[in-house]
Amino acid sequence: MSKKITLKELALISEFSVSTISKALSDNREISTKTKKKIKALAKEYNYRPNIYARSLKTKKTKTIGVIIPNILAHYFAKVLLGIEQEVSKKGYSIITCISDESYEKETKSIELFNSGCVDGFLISLSKETQSNNFYEEINDAIEQGLPVVMFDRTSDKVNGDKVTINDFESAYNATQLLIESDHKKIIFVSPISGTNVGNEREKGYRQAITEFFKGTIAPEVLNFTDYPEFTTTLKQYLETNIIDGIVAADELSAIYAMNLAISKGYKVPENLAVIGFTDGILSNNSNPPLSVVDQHETELGKIAAATLIERIESNETTAPKTIVLPSELILRKSTHSAS
Repeated sequence: MSKKITLKELALISEFSVSTISKALSDNREISTKTKKKIKALAKEYNYRPNIYARSLKTKKTKTIGVIIPNILAHYFAKVLLGIEQEVSKKGYSIITCISDESYEKETKSIELFNSGCVDGFLISLSKETQSNNFYEEINDAIEQGLPVVMFDRTSDKVNGDKVTINDFESAYNATQLLIESDHKKIIFVSPISGTNVGNEREKGYRQAITEFFKGTIAPEVLNFTDYPEFTTTLKQYLETNIIDGIVAADELSAIYAMNLAISKGYKVPENLAVIGFTDGILSNNSNPPLSVVDQHETELGKIAAATLIERIESNETTAPKTIVLPSELILRKSTHSAS
């Protein structure tokens, strides 16, 4: 492999000025198409690569944004990342992705990295540990120091930044209402994300629907859990002493997990048990039976979150933080009586 050359060395070889070469490689309109092609060909021939860090020192922009997500394995976050990447690439930015793994400590280290100057701003879905303990000092410090931040999905009113979400309360309320209006009475709510704002709001939506429609004659039943071995034990014990006819789950995996456990206990879906989860992912489409879900339009949410951040980065005006609430949609499949 040939040795990389510097911008000054390329200028000597090409007989163009450093300024002209820099503008040509950045597709500046001041440089003709013919000159751009010639300079780019020489840069490729002589293995020249622009020094991104030097450019960022000069422009005070890295053209890079950070992304912090709690869990890379959840299909929801994979689809959000897809939307983010599509929007970021369209706007000429790159991304650095960090995974908090639901850890406040890991999330904090990622925020410190981003706040060191390697990105122009960052997107974040808060970790469960951060939300459960109300630890928001680091993210608020980054915002106060002028770093643009946009929260998505898991957000907090205690953070003074832009937010992109769905209406989790309303979405869970509507899912529960659907089962009630399909003549289901003993509906339970299961969740592995209690302690997060989305988990809490979905639980509230479920509780509100049960309370309103049954007027106290049937009480809400909530099974919160932190890991799936625990959930297996808890739900099996619950099903041994209780008869249910509906499940509303806070996410996709817990819905399918609960449905499969119920089927192993003799329940037939949807004949005597209806199940609805959140996120229209691969699992939902390929479960047996296919799962009815609240579609959160994850890819579109990712695009809007990224566009909101880039707008904030590129704007010369300081405006009040905004909250964007996207509509959700019920997709009915064969895990509910309402499916066709």
